[in-house]
Amino acid sequence: MISIKSLLKTSVIYGFGSIFMRAMTFLLLPFYTNELENYGEFILVMTTIGFLRIFYSHGMGDSFLKIYSQSNNKEKITTTYLLYILFVIACFSIFFSIINLIINIDDTGSLLGLLQNKLIFIILIVLFDTINYRMIDILRIQNHAIYYMIGQITGVISTFVLTIYFVNMLPDNSIIPFINNAVEGALLAVLMGGIVTFIIFSPILFQNIKINHFSKLYLQKMISLSMRFFPAAVFFIFMELIDRYLLKLLLNVPNANDLIGTYSVGCKLASIPMLLISAFNLGWQPFYLNNGNTKDAIQKYTKVGNAFIIIMLSMSWCVSMLMPIIAQLHIPFINNYPLIGIKFIAGIEIIPIILISHVFYAMYIINMPAIYLCDKQNWSPIFRIFGAMINVILNLILIPIYGIYGAAIATAASYGSMFMLLYYKNKNWIPMKLAWKDIVSLSLIIIISIMTTSNLKITIMI
Repeated sequence: MISIKSLLKTSVIYGFGSIFMRAMTFLLLPFYTNELENYGEFILVMTTIGFLRIFYSHGMGDSFLKIYSQSNNKEKITTTYLLYILFVIACFSIFFSIINLIINIDDTGSLLGLLQNKLIFIILIVLFDTINYRMIDILRIQNHAIYYMIGQITGVISTFVLTIYFVNMLPDNSIIPFINNAVEGALLAVLMGGIVTFIIFSPILFQNIKINHFSKLYLQKMISLSMRFFPAAVFFIFMELIDRYLLKLLLNVPNANDLIGTYSVGCKLASIPMLLISAFNLGWQPFYLNNGNTKDAIQKYTKVGNAFIIIMLSMSWCVSMLMPIIAQLHIPFINNYPLIGIKFIAGIEIIPIILISHVFYAMYIINMPAIYLCDKQNWSPIFRIFGAMINVILNLILIPIYGIYGAAIATAASYGSMFMLLYYKNKNWIPMKLAWKDIVSLSLIIIISIMTTSNLKITIMI
């Protein structure tokens, strides 16, 4: 059993690490938007990396956590998990490398041409990320939060320092022959950060691989369970990132890549509450997996859930009010360097809409225990498919009309629909009695204050 106090402790540790790591990525945002002329291309490549991570992992992380928490034979499960993932990584990486040799796309301006041109970076980044995330799964389930934080923070700091060096120095000086432009310099920095993280976490890999502990039985169990999680993961990342591709494909304009960069800036600036969600979920999943679905446990989940939603709403409120102001500031003592490049500053206008999607996602996370504890994993892909369908349909309708605003609205609507479907089903599984009166009251206050502030800004501008 894990107590609420233990959940709070691990969440604080994860939260501190997440805040520091996200702070580093925020510090890179001024650099990216001012120094990367083709920032939109960088976003499209990173989006593809996000998709491939899911296919390399294919739900094995969730299946490992569930089986590990329910079994006493920890060493066999961990060894089997790691050996299988290493095998899959090798197979996928070789497959994509062969495809790259066979197929040649000359139009580097197209989406496929861009991705093929950067494929070596994509494969290597996904390779190291996949291994690192698997070691993180082990650290999470064994409650080694501090080790996790040290490894992640060191990797992010390395990425931060190397990005500044590679983007500024290498393309001009040609120190490394295969770095041809600033985007490739930024990708190389991401890769090196992953390698640094791998070096720090490598003891976990070597300590937990014992060939004689490999088990076909546990492998079959994990693969069988992962196939129930995999569709959900695919549709979740699909819903999260597909709008970048659709902006590229549906907006037939010369500056489509710049619009993708602008949209991504808005999403990044609105992502501060995701720090809280990520930190909370890293402790939340082991918490409910170890506590089960007893009456006392459900009361704990409800208590924690309501507090978390109120905190999320409050944080989103602060972000929606302050971030548009902060984004337009300039960094002192560095030639009046703008925090966000002028080309992408319009992204601040979609911040409130993106924040709504984060709140709905937090409410979805709170209702997740039933899927695992009541063995309802078959429903998980249904929720994600439903959200993804809403997302794609609305994107196809709204992007040609409203551009990046349409993409933001589609994202918020898809997360909202996904939460409402899970909440409805949860009434028969593990009912979570949310404090709707407090949630609705605070939401109305937030909406009114944002609208009032927006009207004030419009009046001043006029």
